[in-house]
Amino acid sequence: MSDEKIQKGEVLSPEDIFWMDKMREMAGKSLESIEAAAKQLIAMITTMQGIYAAVLAFSGIKTIPKDSKWAALFYALPIILWLVSLYFALQVFKSCKYKYVETSPDAAKDTFQKIADHKYNMLDWAYISFTVSFLIALAGIMYWLYIGGTG
Repeated sequence: MSDEKIQKGEVLSPEDIFWMDKMREMAGKSLESIEAAAKQLIAMITTMQGIYAAVLAFSGIKTIPKDSKWAALFYALPIILWLVSLYFALQVFKSCKYKYVETSPDAAKDTFQKIADHKYNMLDWAYISFTVSFLIALAGIMYWLYIGGTG
């Protein structure tokens, strides 16, 4: 209904103006929230790597790779994926050069959207690889517990 008001040039209600202001405010803070999420993910990745390394070191899982290259890959895969996730999370903070016409609001909007999309996509890939790595690590630990650590 409000979109119709804008197209017809009608006056917006206070509620319409409130919601439009909220969206402008959210857009302004969107890059900050993406970067904050990336920082939290980086902290989770390093914590999980530490826990997983301790599990591997003290559980006896480290003896399995001698028997099978596939088992070695399976238990190394979470570490590899955490590094991939870390790479994508760090890409959120990477500076890029964007060309735009300084006097054009449309160019400014498009450039902001490109920056936000890039950061969001990098964060999304970081979360995906982190989630997959976590599930693989959990499956490996559960399997090790299931077989009773006998290999």
